[in-house]
Amino acid sequence: MKHLSFAALCALALSCSRSTPTPEKEATVAPSAAPLAPSASAASAEREPPKKTIPTLVPEPFEGTKGLSVELFGIEGALLVAEGLRVGRIVEERVEWIGSIPENNPGLGPTRISSVHGFWPDGVDVVAMNLGRAPMPTLFPLTGKGVTRTFGPGGILGWINGTTRLGKTTLVVGYDGQDGHRFDTVRGPTLVLKPIEAEKGGCKADEVQKAWGSTAGIALPPSAMAATESGTLVTIGNLCERAKSPAAEVWDQPGKSRIVELGALVKEFGYFPKMFRGKGDDLWVETSPVLHYNGGKFELLPTLDKPIRNLFVSPSGKLHGISGRSIVRYDEGTWSVIAQFPRPMHFSTIVMDEKETIWVSHSGVSRLRETTDAAVEEEGCKTPFVYLYEVSWRNDAKYTFPTTTKALSTFPEVGDLGLVEYYDDGRRLGITVKSKEQGEAVIAHVKANMKDEHPELICYAPRVPRVIEIKAKK
Repeated sequence: MKHLSFAALCALALSCSRSTPTPEKEATVAPSAAPLAPSASAASAEREPPKKTIPTLVPEPFEGTKGLSVELFGIEGALLVAEGLRVGRIVEERVEWIGSIPENNPGLGPTRISSVHGFWPDGVDVVAMNLGRAPMPTLFPLTGKGVTRTFGPGGILGWINGTTRLGKTTLVVGYDGQDGHRFDTVRGPTLVLKPIEAEKGGCKADEVQKAWGSTAGIALPPSAMAATESGTLVTIGNLCERAKSPAAEVWDQPGKSRIVELGALVKEFGYFPKMFRGKGDDLWVETSPVLHYNGGKFELLPTLDKPIRNLFVSPSGKLHGISGRSIVRYDEGTWSVIAQFPRPMHFSTIVMDEKETIWVSHSGVSRLRETTDAAVEEEGCKTPFVYLYEVSWRNDAKYTFPTTTKALSTFPEVGDLGLVEYYDDGRRLGITVKSKEQGEAVIAHVKANMKDEHPELICYAPRVPRVIEIKAKK
């Protein structure tokens, strides 16, 4: 197993898994009394079904967290925020602080809350790490009855991969150099899980990492874990720690597991895969396309023109996500658009509450509110703009995007284009164009010359952009 850096460990914040008019509702037209002899046009109009309205939503900062440096987390039954070592619950228009955790071995550095999990009110759990020479990730029970679990005590290598509720038992899974991969009970009746050993899973002796003094590793080191309401536990990871060998270990019988290889469905999970729990036996994994588990089987959900990301599940168990500028919902085998943004937006957290209001991490904590001010695709847009992609934090401030400039250098009207980097809740890259038609031509050119890119035409004018030179190819 590859050793994770401290920065990566801090990023391993266990996302497992935000009253605005709900975007899921449709506008209806009240019928009027019909005349005795309706005209053909009137009769035709009466037969037309009401048209769906697709609201445009924008983040509205939440006044209850104004001036606070908080992170947003959604758990079963509550919206929570964390600041420093304390955790609060969003109640109407304020934050009600519910508790705090202690400093965890200050000799290793200050403690930081990395994620909040569980259920309200008696099952709130906090995962914290040390920001020093060793992370020592620890799960603290904040409310109700539970036990603290630490991985990598005293500064040895360790990390937490996931936590979930299986019946009345809350489990946490992680790894440390002393005990290897561990499934620990945090709340409720103790549950002992024995993953399939490496040899029985077809792994070679030198393929899997073993803990100190251990003679056997496990076949599928878990990268994430989730349990269904029906009582099935699923972990995912790379089989035998082989690169691009995605697989799942499924406990769908008491005390017995099986490994399901998933290479025919997905290429890889990445370092920090996210799993989401629905109703019944539903689980989803944020892959491209989205991976779905139910009834002992895995399948891929239908794809859209643009990848689906930022998955979240409504309190009613419906899967949602973001595709380009659209918020989409999966229901009865298809994706449908329920709302849109004026421009592509990305969020580290997105949650729907019991009132179907969507909350996001954006300039702190924000609610998505409907707006009529954003011109999206209307003919009257004076600032057509081609949005390209998020800029990696690894790129320095003067990065020139050679792959992108090379692809644009062969565009026939390259002199009209302006490649710009700008900041909009993160670093972004896009192209200024002269008209909507030119923007559409640029999009076609980018798709033909840059694999896996999904540019979008929006109405937008970036503030204080940095212009990157494009030299026409001679």
